[in-house]
Amino acid sequence: MKKKIKIKNLKKQFSNKTILENLNLSIFESESLAIIGESGSGKSVLTRCIIGLVNYDSGIIKYEKINNIKSLNAVEKNHYMSKFGVLFQNVALLDSLTIVENLQLAKKQKSYSSIIDAVALSQSVLKKFPSELSVGVQKRIGIARAILKEPDILILDEPTTGLDPIIARQINILIKNLVKEQNLTTITVTHDMESVYEFADKTAFIKHGKIRWYGYAKDVHISKNEELKNFIDGKE
Repeated sequence: MKKKIKIKNLKKQFSNKTILENLNLSIFESESLAIIGESGSGKSVLTRCIIGLVNYDSGIIKYEKINNIKSLNAVEKNHYMSKFGVLFQNVALLDSLTIVENLQLAKKQKSYSSIIDAVALSQSVLKKFPSELSVGVQKRIGIARAILKEPDILILDEPTTGLDPIIARQINILIKNLVKEQNLTTITVTHDMESVYEFADKTAFIKHGKIRWYGYAKDVHISKNEELKNFIDGKE
């Protein structure tokens, strides 16, 4: 399988606090990777470094033929960042715009019917404002906006946070189907182990800024790694 991103000895500090420390990780094409770990472990900072939203202090993030994204100039970096579709944890829809206007910010086109169908919503949602929609529907719109860009890599930051178990499962199944249908490379930051088991191929467990366990998602529950077991059992 083709390696999409290679991260080597990544380090990031904020003030005097080390968030990422000599972190190593590989992400493969058409693979769904879940990044799990307790709050403050560095999960979201890692994805922001990968996207290019946060500058890291040292180490390498290699993307295909780019040896280190840190070396990119402003124009090159904008082109690199355009390869990502992102669902932020708070969805980040603009309240003053209708749903169709929010989607137009990602990509202007005449019809958004197919993308709305893809996330299993009624076409009537396009005329509504975010405040008129439930959190679950807003998440679906956020996913639609992210994949509308036809991204090379999809980043999902806590896609099921704030949802009840039934809606969370619906979102997990939606993501699973979209990833499979569109053959997307996906990185998901999550606390929800149901998400991991539902649609992740590989899982990386991060603690204190380092990857402490990496392997197939189906093997997470049988791992003998004590730190990982404590996290899953809620003993962190």
